[in-house]
Amino acid sequence: MSRHDALLARTNRRNAWDVHGPRRRRAGFTVLELMVVVAIVAIVVGFAASSWQRTQQNNKTKFMARQIAGAFELAHTYAIQNETVYGVYVSLAGRAQDMCGNALPANQPITVFIDNVTQNCCIDAGETQLNYPSDTAAPTSLAWGATWAAAVVPTDQGSQPGNLAQGTSLPFTTAGTAPLVLFRADGVPVLPDNVCNMGTVGSGTGGFYLTTGTNAAADARDYAVVISPLGATRIHSFNRSNNTWTN
Repeated sequence: MSRHDALLARTNRRNAWDVHGPRRRRAGFTVLELMVVVAIVAIVVGFAASSWQRTQQNNKTKFMARQIAGAFELAHTYAIQNETVYGVYVSLAGRAQDMCGNALPANQPITVFIDNVTQNCCIDAGETQLNYPSDTAAPTSLAWGATWAAAVVPTDQGSQPGNLAQGTSLPFTTAGTAPLVLFRADGVPVLPDNVCNMGTVGSGTGGFYLTTGTNAAADARDYAVVISPLGATRIHSFNRSNNTWTN
């Protein structure tokens, strides 16, 4: 091969690389480009999953607040309709037994019962009871008390507002006993004493407080269920922007 032919061959090979090389590079992704895309997708999915989890926890806590309010409304209404005493136990953390020491239903935070057999404020054989919520257990993310609120709802007239961190403004009785509200035959909520003597009008007013209990306090939401002196029930949520409870 002449010197001229060799030079021409090298030129042709270089031109072939210039023509086909970029085309080959444009034909797919490099490993580095693929890793960048995977990383971006993982970040987006992570944010979406975290947001979905926070929304689910908030919805479950709000659902529980509605269930608690519904239990009190049910007891209030049925007490009037049936002209008999209804009781509502709310199982707070570490307080899951009735006044006689009987364990309340596991994983059921609210128990409504008709205290018409022995009328001793305990759930006895033969007494009808309704467990709330009836279709699901309390969410694991539920916590009693408040994350952001430093005081009870202004309309909460419970006698123990200092118990906010424990989940209620109602007074506690013996150790381990869940808070109990009795609804008289006229629908008025009252608190019993340690031997089940009914309290006076207004003694059964108070509130129960729930928070989402998330690990990140910034994502927590506080809710309250407040019972009026005559038995009406209202749900409140805490507004962090103006540091107040909703009316």
